[in-house]
Amino acid sequence: MLIFTDETAPHQLAFEAFGVELRVCADSPELLARTEPFLPPGWRPRPVTENQFPLAILEDRSAARYLVWKGSTCISEGQGLAYSLTMLESQIRGQVAIRAPERTFVHAGAVEHEGRAIIFPGVSFSGKTTLTEAFVRAGATYYSDEFAVLDNDGLVHPYPKPLSIRAGEQHLQTDHPVESLNGVAGERAIPLGVLIVTSYDPGAEWSPRELSAGEAALAVLSHTVTAQTRPDEAIRAISRAVENAVALEGERGEAAELAPRLLAQLEREPAGPAG
Repeated sequence: MLIFTDETAPHQLAFEAFGVELRVCADSPELLARTEPFLPPGWRPRPVTENQFPLAILEDRSAARYLVWKGSTCISEGQGLAYSLTMLESQIRGQVAIRAPERTFVHAGAVEHEGRAIIFPGVSFSGKTTLTEAFVRAGATYYSDEFAVLDNDGLVHPYPKPLSIRAGEQHLQTDHPVESLNGVAGERAIPLGVLIVTSYDPGAEWSPRELSAGEAALAVLSHTVTAQTRPDEAIRAISRAVENAVALEGERGEAAELAPRLLAQLEREPAGPAG
């Protein structure tokens, strides 16, 4: 198996995103160029240094396969290029989310409506992107289908990666810029207005209960990347985020029905603090 070293992957791109510096390494300039679309939103190039945590993708030409490395650990081997680049992107996102100073990354879809964020935490395949897409198509501003990024004051920052929309029986994932949905991406930090804790149930009628601030904070914490590694910082940011937000929990039916309905309701009844 190919081993990642600076000698086997001499082509390197260092970058900064959300206050984190990383470097992506490859064994050819062509392969390194293929990694750029998978870097985090708003990344900026930096000079290469030894202090930057390395991630690497190597091509094993003898076996027509690719290997992905996180530091000194090989996390994927024997796969094609598309899968390997997706795996590399996942590792980059994870490292940014874990290491970002003064930021708390929550696995959640996030949009903005009338100056306040709507976020809906969830794990993979829980429908975050489907709900995010529905809100964007209904007129909300796109913030992310992957992370709600909180600062220490509880404000929500954008992480506007392309939406990863799954389709077909095999749930194949393709990336769609928000502009392809006739939407726009947010650019500023905003307060949280509504937290939606939900799961998809075909035919369900949206009839949520309102959560207390404590219940809301626990619901968000359960989807927070640094809940175990930096719990005090995470709890502080989450508590500040939910203290003036409405938190709703309930099963939902089709996202395309819920999103415009909820936006219309918010226009009639502006969000207030949770109890």
